Amino acid sequence: MTANPTAPNEVGAGEEATAFSARIREASWSRHQGLDPTAAEAADRVPGVFDRLFDGSLSLDDYTEWHAQQYFIYDAIETAAERWRGDDVAGAFVFDELARRGAIEADLEFLIGPDWRERIEPLDATLRYAERISAVANDWAGGYIAHSYTRYLGDLSGGQAFGKAARQNYDLDDAGAGFYSFDGIDSPKRFKDDYRARLDAVALEEADRLRVIEEILLAYDYNGEVLKALADKMNENPFSDDVIAAICKHMNTDHASDTLVMCQGAGDRPEATEASMTGLDAHGGDYVVVVDGEAETIRIPWARKLSERAEVRPEVVRIFTESQAQLSGA
Repeated sequence: MTANPTAPNEVGAGEEATAFSARIREASWSRHQGLDPTAAEAADRVPGVFDRLFDGSLSLDDYTEWHAQQYFIYDAIETAAERWRGDDVAGAFVFDELARRGAIEADLEFLIGPDWRERIEPLDATLRYAERISAVANDWAGGYIAHSYTRYLGDLSGGQAFGKAARQNYDLDDAGAGFYSFDGIDSPKRFKDDYRARLDAVALEEADRLRVIEEILLAYDYNGEVLKALADKMNENPFSDDVIAAICKHMNTDHASDTLVMCQGAGDRPEATEASMTGLDAHGGDYVVVVDGEAETIRIPWARKLSERAEVRPEVVRIFTESQAQLSGA
């Protein structure tokens, strides 16, 4: 991975008079937008972690996997933080109230169990990210500032929307979503304003400031690789084409009326007059329904992520039973 701090519309000569925090935000804006699922047209992207979290289709297992990957990243950052505590330069960016490692540990114990440490492992992309943090943040003050800025200010901004969605999707309180709670920070806005003021005043030469900006861009790139690896993993279809074809044929031939009930109820198409199953993956089934003479596609999610053919039938039975009850007003 490479980052170019002097690329067009990022940071270049003659911008030294601009506040350092503003230069960072300007330089990293395109990277930030690249991680935002709303930044690209839906047809141009495969659903990722953020998409699935916000549309409710991210399974609890996948949410837990995402949480586990973050543990390795924050462990690297907060190990480096202890090196800089009290330092004249980087010490100004070591805040106990920002530390996330303890919260992630508590969340993972709740989500996985007391043996969570033995049951998680970093993806290759996560390992590369954590290794990069360790390589630059332990020996260079600017490296620590770059990586702590990228993670923690993000957590206080868009991360709060992630926390809200997680609590709603999985009916969580603090347990399982404590990572997103900053109990020691009364006003995230005031805290971020103070953090940026510290960036503006930081005692770094211009060459080091440029290096910090470059490292922030790299941090976004490494984070993007982790999110891509997670998306690729969660979007893998555990069912072969032959299995999908056999299940669809069975539903459409032997259980056509049941399929219609499922689409009318769980599929939220009570006026549908016809329905057929067209596909399925680990996260749900796809259907075509006819409403008022017009065909449309819908998707009915499973209650959890599936990985084996034997798991499909119980989910279909559950969806049918709940749809029957819904349509009868029970």
